[in-house]
Amino acid sequence: MQAIILAAGTGSRLRPLTNDVPKCMVKVNGVPMIERAIDALVAAGIKKLVVGLGYKSQVLKDFIRSTFTQDRLQGMQIQFGENPDYDKTNNIYSLYLLKEFFKADDTLLLESDLVYNPQIIKDLAAAPQKNLSVVSHWQDWMDGTVTLLDKDDNITNFIVKKDQKAEQKPDYYKTVNIYKFSKDFTNNYYLPFLETFMNVFGKNSYYETCLKFIAQTDPTLLKAFKIDQSLWYEVDNADDLKVAESRF
Repeated sequence: MQAIILAAGTGSRLRPLTNDVPKCMVKVNGVPMIERAIDALVAAGIKKLVVGLGYKSQVLKDFIRSTFTQDRLQGMQIQFGENPDYDKTNNIYSLYLLKEFFKADDTLLLESDLVYNPQIIKDLAAAPQKNLSVVSHWQDWMDGTVTLLDKDDNITNFIVKKDQKAEQKPDYYKTVNIYKFSKDFTNNYYLPFLETFMNVFGKNSYYETCLKFIAQTDPTLLKAFKIDQSLWYEVDNADDLKVAESRF
């Protein structure tokens, strides 16, 4: 199994804290988020990592290469892909540019602006289900895309913020932006949907939009991997960083 970390965005809302480095290099209690993520993947036994670069790509590449010795990586190989149009596109295109890597193996897909308990990655990699989206039951502090589940934890829908309804919130599970996809799922479902969607709607969308169509077509294809909301936090701004530092 391999892993892909998408780190192509600009992180503009955190710019005052970044000293003009990629958002994923923001430190949480002294440790950059990307460093935490790579250590978690190594601990989970992942042997290949692909990092999707964008904003300040050379800065991030140099940091990773200087920080992670071969001993520390324990045999994990790191490769890089780049979205040169990161400032004009969204993560759907960043992921699409990594398609040759993406379709080659079973994959853990992670966003780079997350802080989480590393045991999540171990448990996700070891889970018997082949296609999983990590989710947490909705709380007031959460923002962004949510999911609906059936009684068997199949994901029946992905709902973006503008379409969410107050009366449904007790049923929502927030996406953590960590996924596990089998090679079969990627090649036969996800990449075809991704390519078709971009051909019709363009490159400035989120890759979760394609998961919505897949879930609505066949809810049995993607299951929820539920975790407690105390085990992770997404860092989008200075207030988020304070919360993350209090948790981790």
